Amino acid sequence: MNMLNRVILSSLAVSLSASHSILADQVKPISDILNPLAFQRLNQSRDSLDAAMASCESENIAVITVYSETGHAQVGIDVKVDGSPVGSLTTHFPDAGPDCQSPSSDGIITIVIPAGDHTLEAESINLVWPAYTFSVEKCECLTLPLS
Repeated sequence: MNMLNRVILSSLAVSLSASHSILADQVKPISDILNPLAFQRLNQSRDSLDAAMASCESENIAVITVYSETGHAQVGIDVKVDGSPVGSLTTHFPDAGPDCQSPSSDGIITIVIPAGDHTLEAESINLVWPAYTFSVEKCECLTLPLS
């Protein structure tokens, strides 16, 4: 290998490693993107749900339970609240929906959110639900079916 080729290869190696460093510095941590206080996923037991709601008056929080009534969605339904992902529904309830505050499972997403106005979005590979704005008061439990 002649001297010119060595210089070119060395320059490329330095350039590539420098550009990699620049890109890596631009990656934002997930904590900067998501607001951890916007909502929280609840544990799988009824006791955990009751404990979370015990302080609803002082913390100005509410609970929503999201589920699907349709079996036409392929793969699963990805659900977002206020633009942030909260989970995916992989089963549906064609006859009767779950109770409000039902623990999260394959077909139910139950989360604690601040009282106020929020937006629900949902989509699967083959279906998209229009964005839905809803209001929830403190200590309220709201059931939101996707039809």
